[in-house]
Amino acid sequence: MVKVKYNDAGTLPLISIITVCLNAELFLEATMQSVFSQTYPHIEYILIDGGSKDGTHSIIKKYRTQLATWVSEKDNGIYDAMNKGIGMASGESILMLNAGDWLEPDAIQKMVEKANYEVKDKFICCDWVVFYNSSNRKIYRQATFDFNKRNGICHQGSLIGSTIYRTFGKYDTSLRFVSDFDFYIRVWKTSPSAFLRVPAYLAHFMYEGITTTRIRQSNIERWQVLNRHFLWTESIHIRLVTLVAITYRTTKTYLRK
Repeated sequence: MVKVKYNDAGTLPLISIITVCLNAELFLEATMQSVFSQTYPHIEYILIDGGSKDGTHSIIKKYRTQLATWVSEKDNGIYDAMNKGIGMASGESILMLNAGDWLEPDAIQKMVEKANYEVKDKFICCDWVVFYNSSNRKIYRQATFDFNKRNGICHQGSLIGSTIYRTFGKYDTSLRFVSDFDFYIRVWKTSPSAFLRVPAYLAHFMYEGITTTRIRQSNIERWQVLNRHFLWTESIHIRLVTLVAITYRTTKTYLRK
């Protein structure tokens, strides 16, 4: 582990950005560059590597002086790595930016401004763009806060206050794909007023991530999360969408055999 001291930026809240990665040499540098290009002046950047075997370490070492903390060791999955990063963070608010995803240069500035710089107890979400490495396709999504109907926010475009993590805990590591969705619901059911939307496309989400490349497993797990938190009558729309997705992926897998 390496720690680097940062200059004081006055009274601005410190923002922690955490990137978790594993064998991410193809995508990590672009993600890191988007963090280093932020116009907001008071950021600590934490990188959690799961023990990569490719060229990821070379990229980390290239930029190590610009990292507040970094570690490379085996973990128990993406949410265990995120929880590890949260434990290392000292910021008043935290954003998770996975390898392959990236932010617009003014993303953090606009999100902090939305909360009038009072970020500790806020869940600040921007709109986002889904992009595909395999094509030029892009999908533009707007943040919505009705989690009994849809998963309406992007984790990579969500600035989550440190008080929220202290109040609601970290991510449930028994879930492999949608623990962030479970976390959103836990917060939303108790503190819906904490959620703020920044109506600007500030985050870019790479489609070829673990949740979308294993979409059948993700949707099965999403169903389990819905059962934890909502009655059928409260969540009929998202349940139908999820059921259709599971059926489609199951049928597609069967027909390939």
